[in-house]
Amino acid sequence: MLKLKINSDNQAFDQEGQEVARILRDLANKLEHLDELQESQLPLRDLNGNTVGYYQTWTDQGKSQGAVISSPYQEWRA
Repeated sequence: MLKLKINSDNQAFDQEGQEVARILRDLANKLEHLDELQESQLPLRDLNGNTVGYYQTWTDQGKSQGAVISSPYQEWRA
């Protein structure tokens, strides 16, 4: 399972659609070669290198165990 959050309230998002698409393409390239999603949370960065969000992946097992991963934006429950 995958969950992501992007905060688009900074200068890198003047062309909001383009920057969100660039971030999603970068994430897709990272995930494309995985056979399975492992439990992890990593930051999403804008073109300027600023952390603008996080993506979280987890397995069904993690969800059944009530996995909780915190981020600067909110607490995410799997």
